[in-house]
Amino acid sequence: MASTLLEPIAAGQTRFHMQGLAPDGRGIAVGRETLLVFPSLDRLVAFLGAYSEECSLDDLIPSLTLERARRDGGGQALLLRCAGGDSYALDRLGRMSTAVHGQLFTGSGTVFVRYRDRLAPFGYDLAGPGAPRPGPRSAEAVAADEVLVVDHDYQARYRASDRLDPVELIQRLQLRPVPLPPGGLAEAPDLCGLHELALVLVAPGLGDRVLAYLWANQVAMAGVRVALAGERRASLLLRLRQPSGALLAVLHGIPGVELLVPVSPRAAVELGYRHPIHLASASSCLPGDEMYLFRGRVGRVERLDGAPQFIDGNYLVQSPIHVRAPASDHRAGTGADNRSDNRSDIRSGNEPGDARSVASTPLQVALRLRPSAGAREPRGALVGWEQAALLRKLVYLIPPTALAAARLAVLPQGMLVLTGSSLGGAGAGLAAGVGAAALIPLGTRIVEVAPGVLVPDGFELWPHVRPQLIRELLGLEAADHALFLGPDIDPLRLRPEHLIPLDAAMISRLDLAVSEAPPSELVRSGGPDGGTAAAIVNQHLGRFALWGFGRVDDSPLPVLAGRELPPGSTPSQGE
Repeated sequence: MASTLLEPIAAGQTRFHMQGLAPDGRGIAVGRETLLVFPSLDRLVAFLGAYSEECSLDDLIPSLTLERARRDGGGQALLLRCAGGDSYALDRLGRMSTAVHGQLFTGSGTVFVRYRDRLAPFGYDLAGPGAPRPGPRSAEAVAADEVLVVDHDYQARYRASDRLDPVELIQRLQLRPVPLPPGGLAEAPDLCGLHELALVLVAPGLGDRVLAYLWANQVAMAGVRVALAGERRASLLLRLRQPSGALLAVLHGIPGVELLVPVSPRAAVELGYRHPIHLASASSCLPGDEMYLFRGRVGRVERLDGAPQFIDGNYLVQSPIHVRAPASDHRAGTGADNRSDNRSDIRSGNEPGDARSVASTPLQVALRLRPSAGAREPRGALVGWEQAALLRKLVYLIPPTALAAARLAVLPQGMLVLTGSSLGGAGAGLAAGVGAAALIPLGTRIVEVAPGVLVPDGFELWPHVRPQLIRELLGLEAADHALFLGPDIDPLRLRPEHLIPLDAAMISRLDLAVSEAPPSELVRSGGPDGGTAAAIVNQHLGRFALWGFGRVDDSPLPVLAGRELPPGSTPSQGE
Protein backbone atom coordinates (compact mmCIF):
# COMPACT_ATOMS: atom_id res chain seq x y z
CA MET A 1 0.00 0.00 0.00
CA ALA A 2 1.50 3.29 -1.09
CA SER A 3 2.04 5.90 1.57
CA THR A 4 0.49 8.59 -0.62
CA LEU A 5 -2.54 8.42 -2.85
CA LEU A 6 -1.10 10.68 -5.58
CA GLU A 7 2.19 10.90 -7.40
CA PRO A 8 3.58 13.83 -9.43
CA ILE A 9 3.50 13.62 -13.19
CA ALA A 10 6.83 13.80 -15.03
CA ALA A 11 7.53 16.11 -17.92
CA GLY A 12 6.45 14.52 -21.22
CA GLN A 13 4.43 11.77 -19.55
CA THR A 14 1.53 10.64 -21.73
CA ARG A 15 0.19 7.53 -19.94
CA PHE A 16 -1.67 7.86 -16.61
CA HIS A 17 -3.22 5.45 -14.12
CA MET A 18 -6.39 7.53 -13.85
CA GLN A 19 -8.75 7.42 -16.78
CA GLY A 20 -9.70 10.74 -18.31
CA LEU A 21 -6.43 12.59 -17.75
CA ALA A 22 -4.59 13.90 -20.78
CA PRO A 23 -1.73 16.35 -21.30
CA ASP A 24 -2.52 19.71 -22.87
CA GLY A 25 -0.23 21.81 -25.06
CA ARG A 26 2.00 22.68 -22.10
CA GLY A 27 2.27 19.06 -20.91
CA ILE A 28 0.01 19.61 -17.89
CA ALA A 29 -2.42 16.80 -17.06
CA VAL A 30 -6.04 17.99 -17.12
CA GLY A 31 -9.37 16.22 -17.23
CA ARG A 32 -12.52 16.89 -19.19
CA GLU A 33 -14.21 18.43 -16.13
CA THR A 34 -13.23 20.69 -13.25
CA LEU A 35 -14.55 20.33 -9.70
CA LEU A 36 -14.39 23.09 -7.06
CA VAL A 37 -15.29 22.27 -3.46
CA PHE A 38 -16.38 25.12 -1.12
CA PRO A 39 -17.08 24.68 2.60
CA SER A 40 -20.02 27.14 2.70
CA LEU A 41 -22.32 29.21 0.51
CA ASP A 42 -20.63 32.53 1.32
CA ARG A 43 -17.30 31.14 0.07
CA LEU A 44 -18.99 30.11 -3.18
CA VAL A 45 -20.51 33.58 -3.58
CA ALA A 46 -17.12 35.15 -2.88
CA PHE A 47 -15.58 33.04 -5.63
CA LEU A 48 -18.26 33.98 -8.15
CA GLY A 49 -17.86 37.65 -7.27
CA ALA A 50 -14.08 37.57 -7.68
CA TYR A 51 -14.39 35.66 -10.95
CA SER A 52 -16.96 38.13 -12.34
CA GLU A 53 -14.67 41.08 -11.60
CA GLU A 54 -11.81 39.54 -13.59
CA CYS A 55 -13.54 37.39 -16.20
CA SER A 56 -16.95 36.99 -17.74
CA LEU A 57 -19.39 34.66 -16.05
CA ASP A 58 -21.15 34.26 -19.39
CA ASP A 59 -18.32 31.91 -20.43
CA LEU A 60 -18.66 29.83 -17.24
CA ILE A 61 -22.44 29.65 -16.77
CA PRO A 62 -23.29 27.37 -19.77
CA SER A 63 -21.30 24.42 -18.36
CA LEU A 64 -21.66 25.28 -14.67
CA THR A 65 -23.63 23.15 -12.20
CA LEU A 66 -24.04 23.65 -8.46
CA GLU A 67 -24.80 20.86 -6.01
CA ARG A 68 -25.20 20.72 -2.27
CA ALA A 69 -23.49 17.52 -1.08
CA ARG A 70 -22.92 15.64 2.15
CA ARG A 71 -19.52 14.15 2.94
CA ASP A 72 -19.12 10.61 4.20
CA GLY A 73 -18.14 10.82 7.82
CA GLY A 74 -19.92 14.15 8.41
CA GLY A 75 -19.92 17.60 7.00
CA GLN A 76 -21.39 19.37 4.01
CA ALA A 77 -19.93 21.15 1.01
CA LEU A 78 -20.94 22.90 -2.18
CA LEU A 79 -19.68 21.38 -5.41
CA LEU A 80 -19.19 23.49 -8.54
CA ARG A 81 -18.64 21.65 -11.80
CA CYS A 82 -17.63 23.22 -15.08
CA ALA A 83 -15.87 22.25 -18.29
CA GLY A 84 -12.09 21.74 -18.14
CA GLY A 85 -9.30 21.02 -20.57
CA ASP A 86 -7.43 24.34 -20.55
CA SER A 87 -4.63 24.65 -18.02
CA TYR A 88 -4.67 28.46 -18.28
CA ALA A 89 -8.32 28.57 -17.22
CA LEU A 90 -7.64 26.05 -14.44
CA ASP A 91 -4.75 28.13 -13.14
CA ARG A 92 -7.10 31.10 -12.87
CA LEU A 93 -9.77 29.03 -11.13
CA GLY A 94 -7.21 27.58 -8.73
CA ARG A 95 -5.87 31.00 -7.77
CA MET A 96 -9.33 32.40 -7.01
CA SER A 97 -10.65 29.29 -5.24
CA THR A 98 -7.60 29.09 -2.98
CA ALA A 99 -8.07 32.74 -1.98
CA VAL A 100 -11.60 32.00 -0.69
CA HIS A 101 -10.68 28.67 1.02
CA GLY A 102 -11.86 26.46 -1.82
CA GLN A 103 -10.22 23.40 -3.42
CA LEU A 104 -9.73 22.63 -7.10
CA PHE A 105 -9.74 19.14 -8.60
CA THR A 106 -9.58 17.90 -12.16
CA GLY A 107 -10.92 14.69 -13.67
CA SER A 108 -14.11 13.40 -15.23
CA GLY A 109 -17.22 11.48 -14.29
CA THR A 110 -17.13 10.66 -10.59
CA VAL A 111 -13.38 10.65 -9.76
CA PHE A 112 -11.26 13.81 -9.46
CA VAL A 113 -7.66 14.33 -8.36
CA ARG A 114 -5.87 17.37 -7.02
CA TYR A 115 -4.77 19.92 -9.60
CA ARG A 116 -1.13 20.84 -9.99
CA ASP A 117 0.79 22.92 -7.44
CA ARG A 118 4.39 24.01 -6.84
CA LEU A 119 5.52 20.48 -5.91
CA ALA A 120 4.00 18.97 -9.05
CA PRO A 121 4.05 21.57 -11.85
CA PHE A 122 2.61 19.07 -14.39
CA GLY A 123 -0.16 17.77 -12.13
CA TYR A 124 -0.93 14.60 -10.18
CA ASP A 125 -1.91 11.04 -11.06
CA LEU A 126 -3.15 8.11 -8.96
CA ALA A 127 -0.26 6.46 -7.20
CA GLY A 128 0.05 2.98 -8.62
CA PRO A 129 -2.09 -0.06 -7.77
CA GLY A 130 -2.71 1.06 -4.20
CA ALA A 131 -4.76 4.04 -5.31
CA PRO A 132 -8.53 3.83 -5.42
CA ARG A 133 -9.73 2.90 -8.89
CA PRO A 134 -13.48 2.81 -9.35
CA GLY A 135 -14.79 -0.11 -11.30
CA PRO A 136 -17.85 -2.29 -11.43
CA ARG A 137 -16.25 -5.12 -9.42
CA SER A 138 -14.09 -3.04 -7.07
CA ALA A 139 -14.87 -2.42 -3.43
CA GLU A 140 -13.94 1.15 -3.97
CA ALA A 141 -16.53 1.60 -6.71
CA VAL A 142 -18.23 4.97 -6.75
CA ALA A 143 -21.96 5.22 -7.18
CA ALA A 144 -23.50 7.35 -9.91
CA ASP A 145 -24.70 10.02 -7.45
CA GLU A 146 -21.37 10.19 -5.63
CA VAL A 147 -18.16 12.11 -6.27
CA LEU A 148 -14.76 10.86 -5.12
CA VAL A 149 -11.98 13.42 -4.66
CA VAL A 150 -8.41 12.25 -4.06
CA ASP A 151 -5.78 14.42 -2.41
CA HIS A 152 -2.25 13.70 -1.21
CA ASP A 153 -3.13 11.72 1.90
CA TYR A 154 -6.91 11.41 1.97
CA GLN A 155 -9.90 10.69 -0.21
CA ALA A 156 -13.42 11.97 0.37
CA ARG A 157 -16.80 10.89 -0.96
CA TYR A 158 -19.54 13.46 -1.52
CA ARG A 159 -23.15 12.47 -2.14
CA ALA A 160 -25.26 15.18 -3.80
CA SER A 161 -28.44 16.04 -1.88
CA ASP A 162 -29.96 18.68 -4.17
CA ARG A 163 -29.03 20.87 -7.14
CA LEU A 164 -29.00 24.69 -7.19
CA ASP A 165 -29.82 26.81 -10.20
CA PRO A 166 -26.88 29.25 -10.59
CA VAL A 167 -29.00 31.86 -12.39
CA GLU A 168 -31.67 31.85 -9.69
CA LEU A 169 -29.01 31.89 -6.97
CA ILE A 170 -27.35 35.01 -8.40
CA GLN A 171 -30.70 36.79 -8.75
CA ARG A 172 -31.69 36.03 -5.14
CA LEU A 173 -28.43 37.11 -3.52
CA GLN A 174 -28.83 39.78 -0.86
CA LEU A 175 -27.30 43.17 -1.58
CA ARG A 176 -24.41 44.35 0.58
CA PRO A 177 -24.44 47.90 2.00
CA VAL A 178 -21.50 50.11 1.06
CA PRO A 179 -20.68 53.58 2.45
CA LEU A 180 -20.95 56.72 0.38
CA PRO A 181 -17.80 58.74 -0.47
CA PRO A 182 -16.32 60.73 2.46
CA GLY A 183 -17.22 64.04 0.82
CA GLY A 184 -20.83 62.99 0.33
CA LEU A 185 -22.84 62.45 -2.81
CA ALA A 186 -22.80 66.14 -3.69
CA GLU A 187 -18.99 66.25 -3.84
CA ALA A 188 -18.24 63.03 -5.79
CA PRO A 189 -21.18 61.65 -7.81
CA ASP A 190 -18.75 60.00 -10.23
CA LEU A 191 -17.45 57.72 -7.46
CA CYS A 192 -20.97 56.33 -7.07
CA GLY A 193 -21.43 55.68 -10.80
CA LEU A 194 -24.04 58.44 -11.27
CA HIS A 195 -22.01 60.97 -13.24
CA GLU A 196 -23.43 60.15 -16.68
CA LEU A 197 -26.75 58.43 -15.97
CA ALA A 198 -28.96 57.88 -12.94
CA LEU A 199 -32.27 56.07 -12.44
CA VAL A 200 -34.77 57.35 -9.89
CA LEU A 201 -37.65 55.21 -8.60
CA VAL A 202 -40.37 57.40 -7.09
CA ALA A 203 -43.13 55.97 -4.95
CA PRO A 204 -46.78 56.60 -5.94
CA GLY A 205 -47.99 59.98 -4.75
CA LEU A 206 -44.62 61.74 -5.04
CA GLY A 207 -44.17 61.60 -8.81
CA ASP A 208 -45.75 64.96 -9.65
CA ARG A 209 -43.78 66.87 -7.00
CA VAL A 210 -40.47 65.30 -8.02
CA LEU A 211 -41.19 66.02 -11.68
CA ALA A 212 -41.99 69.65 -10.88
CA TYR A 213 -38.75 70.04 -8.93
CA LEU A 214 -36.64 68.51 -11.69
CA TRP A 215 -38.38 70.55 -14.36
CA ALA A 216 -37.81 73.77 -12.41
CA ASN A 217 -34.09 72.95 -12.25
CA GLN A 218 -34.01 72.21 -16.00
CA VAL A 219 -32.73 68.65 -15.58
CA ALA A 220 -32.56 66.49 -18.71
CA MET A 221 -34.94 63.68 -17.80
CA ALA A 222 -37.27 61.03 -19.15
CA GLY A 223 -39.73 58.84 -17.31
CA VAL A 224 -42.22 56.02 -17.45
CA ARG A 225 -44.87 54.62 -15.12
CA VAL A 226 -44.09 51.06 -14.01
CA ALA A 227 -46.28 48.61 -12.10
CA LEU A 228 -44.29 46.89 -9.36
CA ALA A 229 -45.27 43.54 -7.90
CA GLY A 230 -47.61 43.85 -4.92
CA GLU A 231 -48.50 47.52 -5.50
CA ARG A 232 -51.83 48.67 -6.86
CA ARG A 233 -50.60 52.10 -8.01
CA ALA A 234 -47.86 52.53 -10.56
CA SER A 235 -44.51 54.03 -9.53
CA LEU A 236 -42.52 56.53 -11.55
CA LEU A 237 -39.14 55.49 -13.00
CA LEU A 238 -37.02 58.46 -14.14
CA ARG A 239 -33.83 58.54 -16.16
CA LEU A 240 -31.56 61.57 -15.52
CA ARG A 241 -28.76 62.54 -17.87
CA GLN A 242 -25.59 63.95 -16.26
CA PRO A 243 -27.24 65.03 -12.98
CA SER A 244 -25.34 67.32 -10.63
CA GLY A 245 -24.11 66.11 -7.27
CA ALA A 246 -26.22 68.66 -5.39
CA LEU A 247 -29.37 67.48 -7.15
CA LEU A 248 -28.63 63.83 -6.37
CA ALA A 249 -28.00 64.70 -2.72
CA VAL A 250 -31.44 66.31 -2.51
CA LEU A 251 -33.19 63.33 -4.10
CA HIS A 252 -31.28 60.84 -1.95
CA GLY A 253 -32.63 62.42 1.23
CA ILE A 254 -36.33 62.27 0.24
CA PRO A 255 -38.29 59.33 1.73
CA GLY A 256 -39.96 57.32 -1.01
CA VAL A 257 -37.31 58.22 -3.61
CA GLU A 258 -34.64 55.63 -4.46
CA LEU A 259 -31.54 56.33 -6.55
CA LEU A 260 -30.46 53.39 -8.71
CA VAL A 261 -27.02 52.99 -10.27
CA PRO A 262 -27.05 51.34 -13.72
CA VAL A 263 -24.59 48.41 -13.64
CA SER A 264 -25.55 46.82 -16.97
CA PRO A 265 -27.93 47.57 -19.84
CA ARG A 266 -30.70 45.63 -18.07
CA ALA A 267 -29.84 45.92 -14.36
CA ALA A 268 -29.59 48.70 -11.78
CA VAL A 269 -28.67 48.55 -8.08
CA GLU A 270 -29.84 50.99 -5.42
CA LEU A 271 -27.32 53.61 -4.32
CA GLY A 272 -25.55 52.63 -1.11
CA TYR A 273 -25.64 48.92 -1.93
CA ARG A 274 -23.60 46.53 -4.05
CA HIS A 275 -24.50 43.22 -5.62
CA PRO A 276 -22.05 40.43 -4.69
CA ILE A 277 -21.70 39.59 -8.40
CA HIS A 278 -20.46 41.99 -11.05
CA LEU A 279 -23.64 41.95 -13.12
CA ALA A 280 -22.06 43.63 -16.13
CA SER A 281 -20.14 40.39 -16.84
CA ALA A 282 -23.11 38.13 -16.06
CA SER A 283 -25.75 39.02 -18.62
CA SER A 284 -26.68 35.32 -18.94
CA CYS A 285 -27.78 35.45 -15.28
CA LEU A 286 -30.51 37.93 -16.29
CA PRO A 287 -32.36 35.97 -18.99
CA GLY A 288 -35.05 37.34 -21.27
CA ASP A 289 -35.77 40.98 -22.09
CA GLU A 290 -36.68 41.98 -18.55
CA MET A 291 -35.26 44.95 -16.66
CA TYR A 292 -34.02 44.12 -13.15
CA LEU A 293 -34.05 46.68 -10.34
CA PHE A 294 -32.22 45.53 -7.20
CA ARG A 295 -33.61 47.46 -4.22
CA GLY A 296 -31.54 47.26 -1.05
CA ARG A 297 -33.69 48.95 1.60
CA VAL A 298 -36.79 46.87 0.89
CA GLY A 299 -34.79 43.75 -0.04
CA ARG A 300 -36.57 43.05 -3.32
CA VAL A 301 -35.76 42.53 -6.99
CA GLU A 302 -38.21 44.22 -9.34
CA ARG A 303 -38.62 42.64 -12.77
CA LEU A 304 -40.01 44.94 -15.44
CA ASP A 305 -41.54 43.41 -18.54
CA GLY A 306 -39.16 44.38 -21.30
CA ALA A 307 -36.92 47.43 -21.52
CA PRO A 308 -38.68 50.58 -20.24
CA GLN A 309 -39.89 52.90 -23.01
CA PHE A 310 -39.04 56.27 -21.51
CA ILE A 311 -40.97 59.44 -22.45
CA ASP A 312 -39.49 62.93 -22.42
CA GLY A 313 -39.97 64.47 -18.99
CA ASN A 314 -41.37 67.72 -20.42
CA TYR A 315 -44.56 65.84 -21.29
CA LEU A 316 -44.87 64.29 -17.84
CA VAL A 317 -44.92 67.57 -15.89
CA GLN A 318 -48.44 68.61 -14.94
CA SER A 319 -49.31 72.32 -15.27
CA PRO A 320 -52.85 73.71 -14.81
CA ILE A 321 -54.15 74.83 -18.22
CA HIS A 322 -57.28 76.98 -18.59
CA VAL A 323 -59.03 77.13 -21.97
CA ARG A 324 -61.10 80.20 -22.68
CA ALA A 325 -64.21 79.77 -24.82
CA PRO A 326 -64.20 81.58 -28.19
CA ALA A 327 -65.96 84.93 -28.32
CA SER A 328 -68.45 83.60 -30.87
CA ASP A 329 -69.68 81.05 -28.31
CA HIS A 330 -70.34 83.78 -25.74
CA ARG A 331 -72.27 85.81 -28.25
CA ALA A 332 -74.31 82.76 -29.19
CA GLY A 333 -75.57 82.54 -25.61
CA THR A 334 -77.21 85.97 -25.71
CA GLY A 335 -79.98 84.96 -28.13
CA ALA A 336 -83.56 84.25 -27.14
CA ASP A 337 -83.42 80.68 -28.30
CA ASN A 338 -82.62 78.27 -25.41
CA ARG A 339 -81.20 75.79 -27.88
CA SER A 340 -78.49 78.33 -28.77
CA ASP A 341 -77.53 78.55 -25.09
CA ASN A 342 -77.21 74.78 -24.89
CA ARG A 343 -75.09 74.64 -28.02
CA SER A 344 -72.90 77.43 -26.62
CA ASP A 345 -72.32 75.49 -23.41
CA ILE A 346 -71.40 72.39 -25.37
CA ARG A 347 -68.97 74.27 -27.60
CA SER A 348 -67.35 76.08 -24.68
CA GLY A 349 -66.77 72.82 -22.84
CA ASN A 350 -65.54 70.67 -25.72
CA GLU A 351 -64.06 72.87 -28.45
CA PRO A 352 -60.42 73.95 -28.02
CA GLY A 353 -60.87 77.56 -29.10
CA ASP A 354 -58.04 79.93 -30.03
CA ALA A 355 -54.50 78.82 -29.15
CA ARG A 356 -53.69 82.30 -27.84
CA SER A 357 -56.28 81.83 -25.11
CA VAL A 358 -54.37 78.92 -23.54
CA ALA A 359 -52.62 79.99 -20.31
CA SER A 360 -50.47 77.92 -17.98
CA THR A 361 -49.35 78.65 -14.45
CA PRO A 362 -45.52 78.68 -14.23
CA LEU A 363 -43.79 76.67 -11.53
CA GLN A 364 -41.97 78.75 -8.93
CA VAL A 365 -39.23 77.93 -6.44
CA ALA A 366 -39.03 79.77 -3.10
CA LEU A 367 -35.40 80.56 -2.24
CA ARG A 368 -34.49 80.73 1.41
CA LEU A 369 -31.41 80.77 3.60
CA ARG A 370 -30.34 77.80 5.64
CA PRO A 371 -27.16 77.06 7.67
CA SER A 372 -24.27 75.48 5.78
CA ALA A 373 -20.88 74.09 6.81
CA GLY A 374 -19.23 74.72 3.44
CA ALA A 375 -16.28 77.12 3.29
CA ARG A 376 -16.25 79.90 0.71
CA GLU A 377 -13.90 82.76 -0.06
CA PRO A 378 -15.05 86.01 1.61
CA ARG A 379 -16.35 88.65 -0.78
CA GLY A 380 -17.01 91.39 1.75
CA ALA A 381 -17.95 92.33 5.29
CA LEU A 382 -20.96 93.99 6.90
CA VAL A 383 -19.57 96.34 9.55
CA GLY A 384 -21.91 97.80 12.15
CA TRP A 385 -22.08 101.53 12.78
CA GLU A 386 -20.45 101.11 16.20
CA GLN A 387 -17.28 99.93 14.45
CA ALA A 388 -17.11 102.69 11.86
CA ALA A 389 -14.09 104.34 13.55
CA LEU A 390 -12.14 101.07 13.51
CA LEU A 391 -12.94 100.56 9.85
CA ARG A 392 -11.58 104.02 9.05
CA LYS A 393 -8.28 103.13 10.72
CA LEU A 394 -8.04 99.73 9.00
CA VAL A 395 -8.18 101.40 5.60
CA TYR A 396 -4.46 102.19 5.96
CA LEU A 397 -3.64 98.45 6.18
CA ILE A 398 -5.34 97.43 2.93
CA PRO A 399 -2.99 97.23 -0.09
CA PRO A 400 -3.54 99.98 -2.68
CA THR A 401 -4.67 97.57 -5.40
CA ALA A 402 -7.27 95.98 -3.13
CA LEU A 403 -8.36 99.36 -1.78
CA ALA A 404 -8.92 100.68 -5.29
CA ALA A 405 -11.23 97.74 -6.10
CA ALA A 406 -13.19 97.81 -2.83
CA ARG A 407 -16.69 99.33 -2.76
CA LEU A 408 -18.84 100.61 0.07
CA ALA A 409 -22.64 100.54 0.42
CA VAL A 410 -24.39 102.35 3.27
CA LEU A 411 -27.21 100.29 4.77
CA PRO A 412 -29.42 100.74 7.83
CA GLN A 413 -27.71 97.70 9.40
CA GLY A 414 -24.21 99.08 8.81
CA MET A 415 -21.61 99.54 6.10
CA LEU A 416 -21.17 96.83 3.48
CA VAL A 417 -17.59 96.59 2.21
CA LEU A 418 -17.60 94.61 -1.04
CA THR A 419 -14.10 93.55 -2.05
CA GLY A 420 -14.83 91.08 -4.83
CA SER A 421 -17.53 89.91 -7.22
CA SER A 422 -17.82 87.45 -10.09
CA LEU A 423 -20.06 89.74 -12.13
CA GLY A 424 -18.84 90.74 -15.54
CA GLY A 425 -19.22 94.04 -17.32
CA ALA A 426 -19.52 96.90 -14.84
CA GLY A 427 -18.55 94.71 -11.89
CA ALA A 428 -15.45 93.24 -13.49
CA GLY A 429 -13.21 95.74 -11.73
CA LEU A 430 -14.29 94.43 -8.35
CA ALA A 431 -12.76 91.04 -9.08
CA ALA A 432 -9.29 92.52 -8.63
CA GLY A 433 -9.97 92.89 -4.92
CA VAL A 434 -10.58 89.23 -4.21
CA GLY A 435 -9.08 88.41 -0.83
CA ALA A 436 -9.13 91.92 0.59
CA ALA A 437 -12.05 91.04 2.87
CA ALA A 438 -9.70 88.86 4.91
CA LEU A 439 -7.92 92.07 6.04
CA ILE A 440 -11.10 93.46 7.64
CA PRO A 441 -11.66 91.48 10.87
CA LEU A 442 -14.85 93.35 11.67
CA GLY A 443 -18.56 92.64 11.43
CA THR A 444 -20.08 89.73 9.54
CA ARG A 445 -18.26 88.10 6.66
CA ILE A 446 -20.18 88.05 3.38
CA VAL A 447 -19.78 85.31 0.75
CA GLU A 448 -21.11 84.88 -2.78
CA VAL A 449 -23.33 81.91 -3.73
CA ALA A 450 -24.07 83.10 -7.28
CA PRO A 451 -22.80 85.97 -9.45
CA GLY A 452 -23.76 89.07 -7.51
CA VAL A 453 -25.83 87.17 -4.87
CA LEU A 454 -24.37 87.73 -1.38
CA VAL A 455 -25.23 85.88 1.85
CA PRO A 456 -23.68 85.83 5.35
CA ASP A 457 -20.87 83.35 5.89
CA GLY A 458 -22.24 80.04 7.19
CA PHE A 459 -25.43 80.16 5.12
CA GLU A 460 -26.48 78.99 1.67
CA LEU A 461 -29.51 79.32 -0.58
CA TRP A 462 -31.91 76.39 -0.64
CA PRO A 463 -32.77 74.60 -2.86
CA HIS A 464 -29.58 74.28 -4.91
CA VAL A 465 -30.26 75.63 -8.38
CA ARG A 466 -28.10 76.97 -11.18
CA PRO A 467 -26.37 80.29 -10.40
CA GLN A 468 -27.88 81.98 -13.45
CA LEU A 469 -31.34 80.72 -12.48
CA ILE A 470 -30.93 82.35 -9.04
CA ARG A 471 -30.42 85.74 -10.69
CA GLU A 472 -33.45 85.15 -12.90
CA LEU A 473 -35.63 84.22 -9.93
CA LEU A 474 -34.48 87.36 -8.06
CA GLY A 475 -35.05 89.56 -11.11
CA LEU A 476 -31.54 91.05 -11.05
CA GLU A 477 -30.24 93.14 -13.91
CA ALA A 478 -26.75 92.93 -15.37
CA ALA A 479 -24.84 94.92 -12.71
CA ASP A 480 -27.22 94.52 -9.74
CA HIS A 481 -26.31 92.75 -6.49
CA ALA A 482 -28.64 90.97 -4.06
CA LEU A 483 -27.85 90.84 -0.34
CA PHE A 484 -29.48 88.33 2.04
CA LEU A 485 -29.07 89.45 5.65
CA GLY A 486 -30.99 86.65 7.40
CA PRO A 487 -33.49 83.81 6.94
CA ASP A 488 -36.45 86.03 7.92
CA ILE A 489 -35.30 89.24 6.20
CA ASP A 490 -36.14 90.11 2.62
CA PRO A 491 -33.10 90.45 0.34
CA LEU A 492 -31.83 93.91 -0.63
CA ARG A 493 -31.15 95.02 -4.18
CA LEU A 494 -27.91 96.99 -4.64
CA ARG A 495 -27.64 98.92 -7.88
CA PRO A 496 -24.31 100.22 -9.27
CA GLU A 497 -25.00 103.74 -7.95
CA HIS A 498 -25.30 102.36 -4.40
CA LEU A 499 -21.66 101.17 -4.45
CA ILE A 500 -19.03 103.90 -4.04
CA PRO A 501 -15.23 103.53 -3.81
CA LEU A 502 -14.11 102.67 -0.29
CA ASP A 503 -11.08 104.99 -0.27
CA ALA A 504 -13.15 107.99 -1.37
CA ALA A 505 -15.76 107.29 1.31
CA MET A 506 -13.33 106.73 4.20
CA ILE A 507 -10.68 109.44 3.57
CA SER A 508 -11.84 113.03 4.21
CA ARG A 509 -11.09 116.01 1.96
CA LEU A 510 -8.24 118.54 2.53
CA ASP A 511 -8.97 122.28 2.52
CA LEU A 512 -6.19 124.16 0.74
CA ALA A 513 -5.38 127.75 1.85
CA VAL A 514 -5.45 130.37 -0.89
CA SER A 515 -2.09 132.07 -1.53
CA GLU A 516 -2.03 135.82 -0.66
CA ALA A 517 0.36 136.67 -3.51
CA PRO A 518 -0.73 136.18 -7.07
CA PRO A 519 1.32 133.73 -9.12
CA SER A 520 2.75 136.56 -11.21
CA GLU A 521 4.55 138.06 -8.20
CA LEU A 522 6.49 134.82 -7.61
CA VAL A 523 8.42 135.02 -10.88
CA ARG A 524 9.51 138.61 -10.63
CA SER A 525 13.09 139.65 -9.87
CA GLY A 526 12.15 140.82 -6.42
CA GLY A 527 9.63 139.56 -3.91
CA PRO A 528 6.76 141.59 -2.51
CA ASP A 529 9.00 143.04 0.21
CA GLY A 530 11.78 144.07 -2.19
CA GLY A 531 14.13 141.12 -1.37
CA THR A 532 16.71 139.66 -3.65
CA ALA A 533 15.58 137.12 -6.19
CA ALA A 534 16.68 133.51 -5.64
CA ALA A 535 19.69 132.33 -7.61
CA ILE A 536 21.17 128.87 -8.29
CA VAL A 537 24.94 128.52 -7.62
CA ASN A 538 26.99 125.44 -8.53
CA GLN A 539 29.93 124.97 -6.13
CA HIS A 540 32.44 122.23 -5.57
CA LEU A 541 31.67 120.12 -2.52
CA GLY A 542 34.50 118.95 -0.35
CA ARG A 543 34.91 115.76 1.54
CA PHE A 544 32.55 116.88 4.29
CA ALA A 545 29.80 118.35 2.18
CA LEU A 546 27.31 118.93 4.97
CA TRP A 547 29.58 121.03 7.24
CA GLY A 548 28.19 124.44 7.68
CA PHE A 549 24.87 123.55 6.10
CA GLY A 550 22.36 126.29 6.92
CA ARG A 551 24.89 129.22 7.31
CA VAL A 552 23.24 132.55 6.60
CA ASP A 553 25.96 135.11 7.43
CA ASP A 554 28.72 136.35 5.07
CA SER A 555 31.69 135.93 7.48
CA PRO A 556 34.94 134.73 5.90
CA LEU A 557 35.58 131.01 6.05
CA PRO A 558 38.62 129.96 8.17
CA VAL A 559 41.29 127.62 6.98
CA LEU A 560 41.67 124.35 8.90
CA ALA A 561 44.78 122.26 8.50
CA GLY A 562 45.61 123.91 5.22
CA ARG A 563 42.20 123.23 3.71
CA GLU A 564 39.43 125.66 3.13
CA LEU A 565 36.00 124.68 4.38
CA PRO A 566 33.17 124.58 1.88
CA PRO A 567 31.35 127.87 1.46
CA GLY A 568 28.55 128.33 3.94
CA SER A 569 30.07 125.87 6.50
CA THR A 570 31.03 126.67 10.11
CA PRO A 571 33.77 124.95 12.15
CA SER A 572 32.63 123.06 15.17
CA GLN A 573 33.68 123.84 18.72
CA GLY A 574 37.28 123.02 19.58
CA GLU A 575 38.53 122.83 15.97
